[in-house]
Amino acid sequence: MLKQIAALLVRTPFEPFSIVTTSGNEYRVEHPENAAVVGPRVVVMLPGGGGVVTLGGLHIAEIKDFSQSAEI
Repeated sequence: MLKQIAALLVRTPFEPFSIVTTSGNEYRVEHPENAAVVGPRVVVMLPGGGGVVTLGGLHIAEIKDFSQSAEI
């Protein structure tokens, strides 16, 4: 899943997507600068100055790619 997230972050034009964790939390990435793949983790900046969350690759259950109206 980390490779897919990295590919979504550099896609032109960028399309927002969401990352869903195994616990059911969903993190929407509205801009490519709001997330980064760092080793085995994904760092996501939360909207509105809500901080940063670090997601372990093993805890990513799903990627919702809204540009294709289908899940990856």
